[in-house]
Amino acid sequence: MSCPAKNNNGREYTYLDYKGYSSIKHKRNAFKKKSMIRFKFLILLCLLLSFVLPKAMSGMYDYLFLNQVRNVNITVPDDMSLLRSSEKLLANDYFLGNNTIGDVNFSNPLIKTPVLTGKMHKLTARLKQLAAQSPQIEPGIFIFDYSTGKYVDIKANQDFPTASMIKIPILLQLFRKVDSGQVNLNDRMTLTDYFVTAGSGYLQYRPVGSQFSIYTLAQRMIQESDNTATNMLLSTVGGVNNFNRIIKSWGFSKTYMSNWLPDLDGTNLATPHDFGTLLYNIDNPEFLSLQSRVNIFSIMSNVRNRFLIQAGLPDNVQFIHKTGDIGTMLGDAGIVILPNGKKYIMVVMVKRPWNSYVAKQFIIDASKVTYNSYISNDL
Repeated sequence: MSCPAKNNNGREYTYLDYKGYSSIKHKRNAFKKKSMIRFKFLILLCLLLSFVLPKAMSGMYDYLFLNQVRNVNITVPDDMSLLRSSEKLLANDYFLGNNTIGDVNFSNPLIKTPVLTGKMHKLTARLKQLAAQSPQIEPGIFIFDYSTGKYVDIKANQDFPTASMIKIPILLQLFRKVDSGQVNLNDRMTLTDYFVTAGSGYLQYRPVGSQFSIYTLAQRMIQESDNTATNMLLSTVGGVNNFNRIIKSWGFSKTYMSNWLPDLDGTNLATPHDFGTLLYNIDNPEFLSLQSRVNIFSIMSNVRNRFLIQAGLPDNVQFIHKTGDIGTMLGDAGIVILPNGKKYIMVVMVKRPWNSYVAKQFIIDASKVTYNSYISNDL
């Protein structure tokens, strides 16, 4: 028997009534607790799906629309030059095994760009007419006059394989490291199997363990176009990846190195204008010390290959330069110093059928045309 009692409203209830009410309240609390647990689980599930679902949907999209539909208009290019070009644009830096996007220093580049005042219209027309006589080749030309700022631009901002012309920026960076005290020209490097490579140069035939001074390697790299010496010096300036970062800090967006030398496939790229800018900065005291500029001038004055631009110049003209030669490209870049003190930069890079002699003759003739235009002051 239960004792009656009254609630706040005056209604009577028994102990059994109270016990039933307590049971209902307990069930409600348990239900709320389960609902909260279920709600938290759903939140976690939604968060997990927000990470997993996009990848799953992407894979399903590829499967449904690329594999199942088999759209014949979707093709994967097998031209490696296109893929390399895409990689150059999208991934121009390398860190911890991953390609990343590296910034080009356009706002405050370390080098000066030649100030262009106007085109040499007559010389440009003559060179274009000369190129038209050999339609099987594709030349890129950049010429810059120091005294007037006038120039010739024939595909000067187009990418060309660099061949051994890439040794010019390697040389400049080497001497910048000398100026900063990080490299001593008298330091000696040991030849190892890692650096030995085919192509031009005699060092590939020297016994492993031979030692050479940094200055000797610089001479061999430029004067004899020695690829093994180049690879040794490239390691001194930080290798391919660091070299690309350096080039971008100088303000270049199109010069890019993909491979160590000899790079017979032509994956290392640059433009005639970029090479002209590099040559222009040999005289830049903010870029190189006076002693380094003297050393660079001395090294580049004694290049053994005198059969391109230099072959179109008389003997009383000074010329510092570096050539490049692979099957698909022939080029030369240098500074011409006339007896009257006037000087101009001339860069010619020619895409050609494999080892075509036409490219060589074109560079010689272009040099003659340019020199004669200067002598007659008919630019």
